Amino acid sequence: MTPTLQKYIAVALALTFISGCSPSEKNQTGDGLRSDMQLRDVAFYTENQPQRQEMEAVCADWKSSQRPPASWPSIVVSTCNNVDTANELLRSRKDRDEFKKGMGV
Repeated sequence: MTPTLQKYIAVALALTFISGCSPSEKNQTGDGLRSDMQLRDVAFYTENQPQRQEMEAVCADWKSSQRPPASWPSIVVSTCNNVDTANELLRSRKDRDEFKKGMGV
């Protein structure tokens, strides 16, 4: 084996070693992430604050898991979108009511 070939092999092995997953990535198995939920619509989450808060916590866990959203179960994507929409709707209502109050309407 020539010295040049040995260098190429050493570089290839080093790159393989460096490009491996970091320990934090290896620990991201998805264990502990809940997907056992019923699909509820935006109106349900708008009216039911305790359930909305519970699902907000579940969605926060999914979002912080660093798993790509394309790998999430569809029930999780739909639920998190509905919770976010309900929160935005409630925020919008509150802002509109405050604006009306400020205008004397």
